[in-house]
Amino acid sequence: MERFIGASLGLLLLLASAAAVEGRMGPAAVFHNSVPTNHVLTGGGELPRICDQVRFKAICRGFTKLPGVATPRQLLLASIRVASDKAREAKLRVEEYARTHAAGPMKSITDTCREGYDSVVQSLEETRQLVEARGTDSGDLNFKVSDAVTHADECKDAFADFPEIKSPFAAMQQNVFRIVDNVLNIAAVVQQGKAHRAKPLGPHVH
Repeated sequence: MERFIGASLGLLLLLASAAAVEGRMGPAAVFHNSVPTNHVLTGGGELPRICDQVRFKAICRGFTKLPGVATPRQLLLASIRVASDKAREAKLRVEEYARTHAAGPMKSITDTCREGYDSVVQSLEETRQLVEARGTDSGDLNFKVSDAVTHADECKDAFADFPEIKSPFAAMQQNVFRIVDNVLNIAAVVQQGKAHRAKPLGPHVH
């Protein structure tokens, strides 16, 4: 237990460092819709290959250092668990801030942020249950995680409606979004790899 707690704390520090490093990436390095499709998993060393194909690679590599993460499925479940934890922390932070600052437009904004992060947790829990029950082959998997990604950006969108109000959660918003987005990327790459390996070989040419 102590070993797991220590590893988890180490991961949180690694994620913070990774977010800082990747936060210095130029706009061209931050995509918003789909993972690269010109690579597939074709053998051993799957976890490094998966992380090489997601947007925020250092964060993904942090997931691979968690205890018990040795397969693509375990990597996906670990990313879901960490993303859920970060969304819960974000919701709590928003609620704490709202107790003393929720007046005027800020009340509407914090309500949207709180509800958005709550929806992230709910969507990721449904995703986890789906993976546990049906593995990574379900056609609903990407839809579930896409919902979480959409909700992860709702807090940012709420502040965008009031450009005169500076978000006190900007770094947190970005961090949560990137970690949740990685879940979607990992799920897509894992499914891509399984589909590639499942393709039957064509007839031999003599």
